[in-house]
Amino acid sequence: MHIPDGILPIWLWLAGFLVMSLVLAFSFYRVRGMDTKKKVPLLGALSAVMLVGMTLPVLPGYHINLTVVTGILMGPSLGMVAAFVTNVILSLMGHGGITVIGLNTLLVGSETVLGHLLFTLLKRLPVFWRAAVATVLTLFITTLMLVGIVAVSHLDPEVLHQGEEHGNEILNGSVSTFAWMALSLGAVGWLIEAAITGAVVRFIAQVKPDLLGHDLHRSPGRKG
Repeated sequence: MHIPDGILPIWLWLAGFLVMSLVLAFSFYRVRGMDTKKKVPLLGALSAVMLVGMTLPVLPGYHINLTVVTGILMGPSLGMVAAFVTNVILSLMGHGGITVIGLNTLLVGSETVLGHLLFTLLKRLPVFWRAAVATVLTLFITTLMLVGIVAVSHLDPEVLHQGEEHGNEILNGSVSTFAWMALSLGAVGWLIEAAITGAVVRFIAQVKPDLLGHDLHRSPGRKG
């Protein structure tokens, strides 16, 4: 959400920071026993990939976040940390206000968590389709979450992409219209991102399959 400071109700962005803090505390607790030599480079690399993707629109108002790839490769806990790092940097670059970091981290982090969980559940599908289907389902759910945030905040959707070149092309001030446009136009973006995610994950499965084994998601010596 590219929303400047002073737009969202105080109770909403404060709640976002509170929930984000609790989720991050749990995430840091989960990753404390992981191999630092493996997790830090991967965390930095995938955070950078997400950062680049989120600043390059491929459709009016749509960016390729690559959050599902991050969730698949890093797991929910590290994925949430990557989402936080990425959103802090984006806010400092002017892509949204400081007060929106909490909600943005929860939205982006939810994509890494859902992507990881859905990819894990869809074991019977080929790797490409596991990643692609997980991406579409994840982005559909998080788009509904975004619409829900706009609705409960009574926010004029016009400000959601304030400052973006194509913001006015998809928003006309109505939450219902915003929801319809976000889902219909977003669906095209989901398919593009699903194809990219599927191709990336399939390539990794061929050249570095251990990254999909989620060894990084467990503490040394832990099994299962």
